[in-house]
Amino acid sequence: MTMAVLHSKGRPRVSPFLLFFLFACAACTEKNSDRAPAASPTPSQNTNLPASRIISLAPSITETLFALGLDSSVVGVTDFCDEPPQVRGRARVGGMISPSFETIVSLKPDLILMTIAGNSRADHDRLVSLGFQVVVTNPSSLEGIYESIALIGSLTGSRTRADSLISQLRSKQRELVSRARMRPARSVLLLVSLRPIIAAGSGTFLHELIGLANGRNVAAHAPSAYPMLGREYILERDPDVIVVMNDVASSPRDVVEAYPEWKNLSAVHRNSVHILDASVVSRPGPRIMNGLELLVSSLN
Repeated sequence: MTMAVLHSKGRPRVSPFLLFFLFACAACTEKNSDRAPAASPTPSQNTNLPASRIISLAPSITETLFALGLDSSVVGVTDFCDEPPQVRGRARVGGMISPSFETIVSLKPDLILMTIAGNSRADHDRLVSLGFQVVVTNPSSLEGIYESIALIGSLTGSRTRADSLISQLRSKQRELVSRARMRPARSVLLLVSLRPIIAAGSGTFLHELIGLANGRNVAAHAPSAYPMLGREYILERDPDVIVVMNDVASSPRDVVEAYPEWKNLSAVHRNSVHILDASVVSRPGPRIMNGLELLVSSLN
């Protein structure tokens, strides 16, 4: 599969979010042994907790750590960790896949945090063999996001703050769902790539967000979590709304220029092609309700 994304002038580029989605999709179809294993230890099971020197191997984890006020405990992050702004001065350990083990060793972490879909079992096993405490989160659904926040809170002695954050997110979720239900449901296509055409399908938290925003996902019955779709597939389903990540297209015009026949889609006719911030909508962390709010507004 070609992992190219259409730039506004037709130049291909690789999106870090697309890389994450493709890895997650592959993880769903390959053996579980290829994925980072799930682990949910509690402080009572490990005398090294709460952790005070933490390396995050996923942007969503990094955002969670900072949202819990653990700025001073974060000693290393990936190249893709760009939020919040305070993270920019932290040491970089490379990508989410195959990070720099030499850099990780030099930072002497007492806890390394990974995600099931975003990181690999091979990297997990290597880190464990080096003697590090490694914990894997699974934010593949809204409940999974909340559970990941709670787990990170427990591992860092910040469970009270984590519970408060989760309560705030749940309250915002109820408010947004109530607002979304005040208008008719709309069919939605959410694209994470234009070339190839890759959409968010069922079994993903993005599909869950579409439903909460009172949308009907036109890719819900596709055979995989992040299916590659044909141009005709989109024409046949004629979505009311098209949502595209901003690391895929910079304007609605980019979408129509990529596939001129889409100019006849209902979404295009109604000016309902929306470019949303990928780091907000597609990152399973503490800003997820900001992402839902963007979707609700787009469907309005």
